[in-house]
Parts: sequence; structure tokens; C-alpha cells
Amino acid sequence: MERNLSEIYYNLQEKEDDLMISEVNKYYTNNIIEPYKKSEKVIDMHTHTNYSDGDLSPQELIALAINKRVGTIAITDHDTIDGIKQINRNDSLIIDSGIKIINGIELSAKISKGTMHILGYDIDLSNEFLNKKMSDLKDKSINSILTIMEQIKRDYGITFGYNDIRELINANHNLGRVDLAKLCIKYGYAKSVQDAFDKYLIEAHDKTRIFRKELEFNECIDLIINSGGIPVLAHPKSLKLNEKEFLILLKEMISCGLKGIEVYHSSHTKEEMKYFLEIANKYNLLISGGSDYHGKTVKPNIELGSGKNNNIKIKSLSLLEKMH
Repeated sequence: MERNLSEIYYNLQEKEDDLMISEVNKYYTNNIIEPYKKSEKVIDMHTHTNYSDGDLSPQELIALAINKRVGTIAITDHDTIDGIKQINRNDSLIIDSGIKIINGIELSAKISKGTMHILGYDIDLSNEFLNKKMSDLKDKSINSILTIMEQIKRDYGITFGYNDIRELINANHNLGRVDLAKLCIKYGYAKSVQDAFDKYLIEAHDKTRIFRKELEFNECIDLIINSGGIPVLAHPKSLKLNEKEFLILLKEMISCGLKGIEVYHSSHTKEEMKYFLEIANKYNLLISGGSDYHGKTVKPNIELGSGKNNNIKIKSLSLLEKMH
């Protein structure tokens, strides 16, 4: 269903039969656009396309967002803006529906344990320094994946074919552990992406952490701010810090220019969302939230706009109010 909606719409221009075009237009108006306009919409400020580790193309993601009654969506691919650049704001589906699309990115930051990601919103996609840095990060992603690949070969005897490795290096998206997970599935080393992470890739990632040339969090924040954007700490739960450690780090990040925190996230429990909301209010941070939707391959239990088991249903965010 997800792909059929976009296939019907985006193949419309290829049809030569005027009657067919008329019927498809009528179907879209009556069954997609009008119900969407009349529906109660939600906000999703954390999504991924196949330009990082998501399943769907940017166009397919937007079509799904309309189908899922998402009124505002941010595309936040990992360490790249190539996906959001593919969106044509003059596309009739976008214009007719009125869906709001926010320019975004999710940057990976160096940290001694856990995972730190910093979201950037409302960035200038034409910013020269930002584009240069994206090119650098893509090169670094290749080196990082090759290092992890060597680690799992050393630890588990896992090897891949030359053609698969060549295709990986020449891919048009930033490489990540998900790419290796997919190869592990293909070669029978794992049954799913999560299985590959649990068996090999989390440990290999930690072992090779010292060799990776990632940005410091202050560099991520500066990059976003200098690109005209708003830096927001993503899913703070993933930092794996106790409360004291978290608050020390958060204060340091605020002093470096951090403006917001992702309170609502698919991985957060209700209690954690309440806690992060209190923290946001205490430190005058903007509030953001999103599903972290990737598609059925990477995070099959997370739905666009509603998260995990409908644990998020965002109707308003101070982040968006700030941007307006």
C-alpha cells in the first residue's frame, strides 16, 4: 500500500491516456487529498529516506506521510542532505495536500559510550560549508564501514563478495551499519537487521569507535547553526548516561548553542517523555519529537507519525512555533 500510492501518482506523468490521467486525478482528489485536508493531522520531525538508512525514496516518504495524515514532516537523514534535496516543492501532490516539509539532518557525534545524534532543523540546503562537510562525511562513512567490516572479519570470520563491497562503496547514500547488516542477511550470517546488530555490529562498532573520525558535538552544533538551522539533541535516551552525567553533558551542550531536545521519540517510555519534557522546560529548550521512521527493514515496529505501538501522537511543538 505504501509504495502503490506513490507509484500511482508518480507514474501519472508517464501515461498518455487522457482518460486514465483523469481517473487517477479524480481518485487522488476524492480518496487522498480531500480526506487528508479534512483529517486531524500529526507532526513527525524525525524520518529517514533511502539516502541514509531508510527504505523509501523521499517522494515515497511524502506520499506515505499524506496517507498517514502527517501534516508536518521533517526529513532528517543521517549525515546527508541529498534526500531532502530531491523534494520538489512545486510537486502537485505537495501543493494540493498542503503538507509542510522541513529541511533537516541528523548528525552523528563522537561520544565515549552510547550514541549521540544531533538533529538540525530549517537548515539552508545551499549553504556552501554545509555541502562541503557533507562530502567529507560521506568519505568518512566509507572508511568507517570498511573498518567495521575488517573487525567482523577478524572476530567472526565474516566476509562478503568483491562485487557487493564495490557496490557498497559506490552507493549513492551515506554508508552505515545497516548496509553491513543487510549484507549479513544476504550471506546468511543474520536473520534480520536487528539480529546482525545484536550478534556482530554493536560490538564491532564499539571496538572501532576509537578509529572513527566523527565530529565532536560542538562541531555538529556549529555546523547546524552556521547553516541557519536549529540544533536539537536527538533521542537522549541513547546516550546511556545516568541523570547526573546527562545533566552535566546537557549544560555543556547548551553552552555550545544547543537549542532543543527531542522529548517525544518511539524509543522513549511515557515516563521518559515526561522526564525529558521537564528537563526541556527547566532549561528553556525547544521541544521536538518524531517517530524515527526508517521503514520495514531497519525498524519494522515503528510507524510513520505514530511511533511504536502508537506511543506518539504529536499535535504541536515549541520547535515549530519558533520556526514560524
